[in-house]
Amino acid sequence: MAAAGGDEGLGAGALRGVLELFERLRERPTRRARERLRPLLFLLGPAARTRRAAKLLKERCESERAPASHIAADTSAAGISGVLREAMHELSQSACRPRWEPALRFPHLEMALWLRDLREIRLAGDPQPPRNASRAERENHRLVHNLTNPPVGDNESARRRELGRVIRRRGRDVLRDIEEGRRGRISTFLGFLEQIAPIGVAVVAVVSAGTAAAVDLAAAMLAGAVGLAFVAVQVLARTRGWYGVLRYGWFRRQPYLSDGSPDFLSFALGVLDPRPVEPDDHAEQLDLLLVAAFLEDLRRNYRRGIRRAAWARVRYPVVIFERLAAGHVGVAFVETVERVRADAQRSSDQRVFDPLVVVAGVDPAEPADVGSPHPSGPRLVDRLARTIRVEMSSGEPEDAVAAGRLWGRYLGEQRRVRVLGTRRELRVDLAADPGGDPPPVRPGRRRPRVAHPLLPWIAMLAVLAGSISVISVNARRYCAAFQIIRTESGECVGITDGSYTFGGTAPAGGHVNRMKPVLDRIERLNDEVLRSGKDYITIVYLGPVTADPSTRNRQLDLLAGAQGELVGVSIEQQRFNDGSPDLRLRVLVANAGARFRYGAQVAGQIRDLALRDRSIVAVVGFEQSREQTRAAIRVLSKAALPMIGTANSFEAIARLESGAYSPYFFRLAPTNGRLARHAAYWAAGGRLGKRAGTVDVIYDDDPDDLYSRDLAHRFQAEFTAARPGGTVRMSPYRHPSDVARATMAACRDAQDVFYYAGRSDEFPTFVNTIEQNCGRSDPVVLADDEIAKYVSDHPEEIGGKGYRLFYTPLALREAWTPAWVGPGRQPQTFYSDYRRIARDMSGGGDAAERRPSETRAAVSYDAAALVTNVAKQVYGEQKSVPTPSAVFAALTDQGRDALPKGASGVVRFVRGPTGHVVEQKPVLLATVRGDGALEVREVCGRLVAGGQVPADCPPAR
Repeated sequence: MAAAGGDEGLGAGALRGVLELFERLRERPTRRARERLRPLLFLLGPAARTRRAAKLLKERCESERAPASHIAADTSAAGISGVLREAMHELSQSACRPRWEPALRFPHLEMALWLRDLREIRLAGDPQPPRNASRAERENHRLVHNLTNPPVGDNESARRRELGRVIRRRGRDVLRDIEEGRRGRISTFLGFLEQIAPIGVAVVAVVSAGTAAAVDLAAAMLAGAVGLAFVAVQVLARTRGWYGVLRYGWFRRQPYLSDGSPDFLSFALGVLDPRPVEPDDHAEQLDLLLVAAFLEDLRRNYRRGIRRAAWARVRYPVVIFERLAAGHVGVAFVETVERVRADAQRSSDQRVFDPLVVVAGVDPAEPADVGSPHPSGPRLVDRLARTIRVEMSSGEPEDAVAAGRLWGRYLGEQRRVRVLGTRRELRVDLAADPGGDPPPVRPGRRRPRVAHPLLPWIAMLAVLAGSISVISVNARRYCAAFQIIRTESGECVGITDGSYTFGGTAPAGGHVNRMKPVLDRIERLNDEVLRSGKDYITIVYLGPVTADPSTRNRQLDLLAGAQGELVGVSIEQQRFNDGSPDLRLRVLVANAGARFRYGAQVAGQIRDLALRDRSIVAVVGFEQSREQTRAAIRVLSKAALPMIGTANSFEAIARLESGAYSPYFFRLAPTNGRLARHAAYWAAGGRLGKRAGTVDVIYDDDPDDLYSRDLAHRFQAEFTAARPGGTVRMSPYRHPSDVARATMAACRDAQDVFYYAGRSDEFPTFVNTIEQNCGRSDPVVLADDEIAKYVSDHPEEIGGKGYRLFYTPLALREAWTPAWVGPGRQPQTFYSDYRRIARDMSGGGDAAERRPSETRAAVSYDAAALVTNVAKQVYGEQKSVPTPSAVFAALTDQGRDALPKGASGVVRFVRGPTGHVVEQKPVLLATVRGDGALEVREVCGRLVAGGQVPADCPPAR
């Protein structure tokens, strides 16, 4: 019998049943199973056996690295606070958690214990700390002294500030461990990082990738920066002091010592202040507060949500009392825990659960109280059983008045049973003979694979990698962060204020970007406008600012047209800003891509920008008559923005889907019909050196090219009308590679004149084929203003070729001579400004061969001057910044010339069947002499207001 009472009489094999029960008791159920409070496990038997069993249970927890605290029978813990300190210390040890898992944290309990320490110092009335006091104790004494003595102690606001300052400093020092001192900030930081970073970074990555795909790269970068900043703030905030004050709001919501405090600082000061007559239950209330804080911390550590660590915890925390006696502090602890649980169930409509498991060794003969050791008196185990029993209704009937309350009590009992269970205690008699070999202990539940500590980081990296890939792919769409998109062809299209210089040419190389000087000039002028602080209007230039990506020879990029138009706009910008005292002009550049491929897309950007930027009053450009240009005009017409077309001449370019013509589009160039009539008249009348009887027309038959085919057929009709019996042969091409074939076919029969109605991109192929394959001396080529871009870059080369070139430019400096405008007339000052600026931009050397087109510069100058001219008038009349509608109304005023002294002639708009056109728009006939100089042969239309020299022009219709 003696052996049975010793440690050696109860081996691990005999306790396998206890271990099985213990394993099931602390095993956390899966999500699908409802969690309930665990019953109290009583290990009944003599001291040696309960000590052995408690030690074995503790060793099993340590072997599994599960949270457990062992309270010895002879513990020196002072009251419930001492038990809680020891339990908190042991449960948060690294040996009580799996490797790489965060420790259990007890911020509420630590705060409650700290407040208790301050209260004890206050009640002791001794302002001086003990001689061997630690640094923390000295700081606590100093704080109590400050809170109770002037100047702080006599001012409630000052006391709140002082207490808040110390709490924030404690937060900066991070959480304290009672035995081990302070944990390092890095470890706490990493703990919070594991909670926040994987999900936060993954969400930010997904949002950024989605924004990059749906909006633009700038928005994606902004979303990513804001998201990562938010995650960083969340991580850093939890190690800062001010967050410590915010997270303790739970204290004023719990039922102990709260007294309706409006905030945590008020609650804390209430705990520190002793009552005039200290009631006996105040200390009891403080113990309840400590236990409630302990259970709340455990509840939050195990609360399932987005935190991975809470799902990974598959073992409930256990507090093992080796031996409970009548006077042991563990008895008060168990009773207080159960009281707090019962209060929580009564005060809340929700299911309040905490994961604490309590195991206690008890001698069944132990008396309930220290003062009643009588053998037949109440026993401690029964006292504890009554404490944790679930009280139900006695079943006694109620009277008729109280009957209505029965249902509420019934629901309350149901809720308590759901949380507390039907049984609140389990008893195991360790002294009884097991009588047989118990079955082996089933292994406990393993941590879910989806809760592995590396999984969130792996998932985060996978999402991050995928998002970076999406952003990288979408980043290829953008040439710059704002409004500049990279197209599938490799061009950069969008809107810039000049700060982004479009590539200029498709092929890579070290040559000069011909667009950069003029864009730099526009950017500088725009900056001056913004720095001036004066009112300003904005016009947007829309045109093909990049070359066709298929162009490999940089000498054939044919960007002289767009370059010239930007030079013309910038000349008017500087002139207007220098001469206007109150109003300024800002210019934005919108690249529609080569051949206007992305005109509608960029027009949509302009429309959206105009909704945000009310200074935008007009759009100028639209130099090419293509289907994409018409789509852009339709987009901008819906935004009611005035549009000034510079070089497009197709009559129906402004036709809307309804069949009507946009009232917002104003054309500066002569129409195809007017150009064809003049060209046919001059060819048939001998103004090209001989009277042409046969003409071969080369034109682009691309369905998207509205200009070329229309001009070719109009010329055919006009020539046959001007030269009865004349022959016109049509030679279309669909692809640039077909130009040589169409030209060689035309060369087989001797024609008097080649009329080139195609695009400037294919013009070099056309003239080279004539020189090499036609076999005729001095062939005559007549072309439209479209080839002015090619002429601008190659005048000397054209003059030295074996063909004679005539063309009909929209404007030329050579037309502004006394021979055409009359003697004594003041010269057009635009051209002198243009020559100076063009020379400054070209610099010299290779770049000097790539001049901006003077013709297009003059027309775009007129377009910008039209807007500024009417805007200045509106500004003077209304004394406010003009709106697009006010500019539109002024442009449609039929009673005056919109621009009496334009660089391309007098501009007066009339409303025709195809929209607004310039009345008597000048049509010039020019040629390139052998030395590369340009010569104007005819000037028809209103170049100046009066005194213009007559020319050989077709009769008026």
